[in-house]
Amino acid sequence: MKEDIYGLTFLVADLIMIVCGYWAGWRFIKHHRNYLLGIEWFIVATSGTNFLVWALRFADDPDGGEASGQYAFAFFLDAFSRSIGITLLLVVGLLAVTHRYKASLAVEIGVFALAIGCGLFLAQPKYRDHVDDNGEFLLHQGPATFYLVVNLLTLAFLLYFVKRLWEIGATRVAVATLAVSLAATAVALTYDFFPLPDSVDPLEDRALFYTFALTVWGLQMLTYLFAYRALDDHNKATGSAPADDHRKAVRA
Repeated sequence: MKEDIYGLTFLVADLIMIVCGYWAGWRFIKHHRNYLLGIEWFIVATSGTNFLVWALRFADDPDGGEASGQYAFAFFLDAFSRSIGITLLLVVGLLAVTHRYKASLAVEIGVFALAIGCGLFLAQPKYRDHVDDNGEFLLHQGPATFYLVVNLLTLAFLLYFVKRLWEIGATRVAVATLAVSLAATAVALTYDFFPLPDSVDPLEDRALFYTFALTVWGLQMLTYLFAYRALDDHNKATGSAPADDHRKAVRA
């Protein structure tokens, strides 16, 4: 019974992330013409969809699942977003409202190419195992350290982003942005360095951890959309950015 509940919470959390990713990604593209963030949000949602289908297909055969191409694809998408997608790509995308920076097509292609390269490198088979032959936790120190460093650097920018939101009076979305950003950093730290003990998360697929992580990532994508919109609306209302055809400038 307990394992069924754990499995159900994981599935619900994944569905939340998928819906948040596709909906917020579409809003970024349709209303803000921010293709960097919109496409990355789609990628995260697609990763969640692939993960969900994989989990359902191989629920009774995890060993067979890890040998599948779908598992390799899931690992690539995860590495793509953890390395560059929700780090450098996120920062460049948010610069549109913090510094009115519009990335050129060459920059956008370059960032995605870098993310693909990092994803392919960090998704190599030698980095996919989380336990050794004795069932002990296996730490890949190089990739784990890289993931943590880029996450902390991104957090530093997000703290500045929160400050900008607070200064324009968007206090609630500022607090929400701070909360999900700190939670995402906690996930990044736990993901590789401090896995939950078996007594807390007893399933082999770490159902409780992934439930928390997927929920955080879904709320992160949704909150960043609202935060982006608040700062964008403020820029338009104050004349520091041109109003577009999609939205009228309103108060933050």
